Amino acid sequence: MCGICGIINLQHKTSEKTRKQSVEKMNAALLHRGPDEAGLFSDEWVTMAMRRLSIIDLTGGTQPIFNETGDIGVVFNGEIYNYEALKADLLTKGHHFKTQSDTEVLVHLYEEYRTDMLPKLKGMFAFCLYDIKQKNILLARDRFGEKPLFYHWDEQRLSFSSEIKSLLCDTSVPRKLNHAALPYYLRTSLVPEPMTLFADIKSLPPGHYLQWNTSRFEVKPYFKIEYKINKDIQKEEDAIAFIKPKLERAVQRQRVSDVPLGAFLSGGIDSSTVVALLQKQSSQRIQTFNVRFEDEAYNESPIARKVADYWNTEHHEIVVPNYDFDEDIFWTIINHVGLPFRDSSAIPTFLISKAIRQHVKVALSGDGGDELFGGYSLFQWHEKILKLQTIPKPLRVLGSKGLQFAQHVPMLKDVSKVRQLQRALRTSFEEKIAIPIALNAFFSSEEVNEILSGTYTYPALRTYPESLQKNSALRRIMYYRSAHTLPANMLVKVDRMSMANSLEVRAPFLDPDLFDAAAQLPDKFLIQNGKGKHIIREIMKDDLPAEVFNHPKKGFGIPLYKYQNEAFQKLAKQLLFDDNPWEGFFQHEFLETTYHEGLQHQKSTAQMSVFQSAHRLWMLMQLLGWAKAFKVEL
Repeated sequence: MCGICGIINLQHKTSEKTRKQSVEKMNAALLHRGPDEAGLFSDEWVTMAMRRLSIIDLTGGTQPIFNETGDIGVVFNGEIYNYEALKADLLTKGHHFKTQSDTEVLVHLYEEYRTDMLPKLKGMFAFCLYDIKQKNILLARDRFGEKPLFYHWDEQRLSFSSEIKSLLCDTSVPRKLNHAALPYYLRTSLVPEPMTLFADIKSLPPGHYLQWNTSRFEVKPYFKIEYKINKDIQKEEDAIAFIKPKLERAVQRQRVSDVPLGAFLSGGIDSSTVVALLQKQSSQRIQTFNVRFEDEAYNESPIARKVADYWNTEHHEIVVPNYDFDEDIFWTIINHVGLPFRDSSAIPTFLISKAIRQHVKVALSGDGGDELFGGYSLFQWHEKILKLQTIPKPLRVLGSKGLQFAQHVPMLKDVSKVRQLQRALRTSFEEKIAIPIALNAFFSSEEVNEILSGTYTYPALRTYPESLQKNSALRRIMYYRSAHTLPANMLVKVDRMSMANSLEVRAPFLDPDLFDAAAQLPDKFLIQNGKGKHIIREIMKDDLPAEVFNHPKKGFGIPLYKYQNEAFQKLAKQLLFDDNPWEGFFQHEFLETTYHEGLQHQKSTAQMSVFQSAHRLWMLMQLLGWAKAFKVEL
């Protein structure tokens, strides 16, 4: 696990000394991603560097690594879990290895297969490979976007890095706002790749490679999310027999390590499944880690303890108090993400990663389980709204007006139900293709249009592969979540907050073979009786306590509105009013409304949930804090 960076100019020679100095600064900014070692290569065209967190082949895996003839080199971030099988095949083809590292496999795979090597890799990765003889650069990123890779290209010069803060150490990279990306952020809190909120910085999308040589510059996919339902899977026992060995193999693959590893244990189905399979495959007690929230509504630690006791793991609890907002963590999130980040669960993710790193260098997580096996309630809301659309529009309009009236009834008890129904009806007026966007919205399309004085349609979130049109509505919303939310939110949070603490986190549910198998399951094995992840429940029912399956899904969130102490309020006021880096860009009325709603709503109403009001303010604070921290020009 590492961080990588570099500056390349294949068109004409530039000052190697100046380029090298810039890359050394870029690499120093990645120290937290790899505190164990640094490496750098430079010639008249290319300077590339890396910071190393030593996990496999602790003494022999120094990077950059080259082939036998020294004309193909690589800097690599991540892990290739099937590297031993790949190496064995390459040995039969006459390749020679000088290390035991997974990194060295890459240069030999490139020699043998060029870009056809990429589908063979089972792991999480981002790398830069330099073919000196052919003067060819290959950047590549893993299928789902577990590892980040950002770049700036001005048609003559390519800069890249694992993190934006590092990339900006190259002073030639502009710091301008991407106005085309801002509506996406306000609407859904996410910016779909390859866009970022920097106009001149792109993210290499998951499952893509970038190739640049003297004749062409291209970005192409080597993997696409597709669902091809296997009609031979008819019975539950067929589905179990199909998925279970691949699930077990995914965990087994990700055990590969030359240092101790542990596991996140939230008490949910996904992390509990990983823990159970990991402990079943281990001869020694594994270490498990859980965040315990003082707010019982967010606390799953009793269930996590039951799982730990059931499997006799060495269990650790990290307590997160309710009223402990510290401005330092706000800036920590911005600095490591390099972009505004709405998901406040980055806070407990950072805290637990910091605590875990005191015990192990590597931890397995349950990320990806919901995306593969239909775990989110959002998926079921999507289907309900499609059913609503079958009701004649005039009747839905009447229902919406009735609910608007009901919102103001003083004796109304269940305000959340009214709010949910109202939002469902409002969403039902959207085009089918735009429903996933509306379900993930923080500001409505009307609000965004008013805030930014324009009309926005979010085309990057409305594009689906042609093959997906033949799939079910469930698979379409699952695609949206896997293609957009997973790489732009969930995996960003896990990667940046763990690597801020020099901790490697692995996600067995994102194993390529397991994903391919899950993508073939008929829908009936995903959701049954209003509960997602049916097949995982059936596979694991004898290996986990019943409480894991019976309690409602809570997620890994925090009660953000309870973190709004004096320091929080002071920071909000400073960023929105007293020291706003984009003074005059947003209308004062919008800032005032977001500020007061965010701080004054201490419980949900029929109009807005406390989660939404608090996070709308947090989104704006993150946006303006990012503009201030990175000196982003309008």
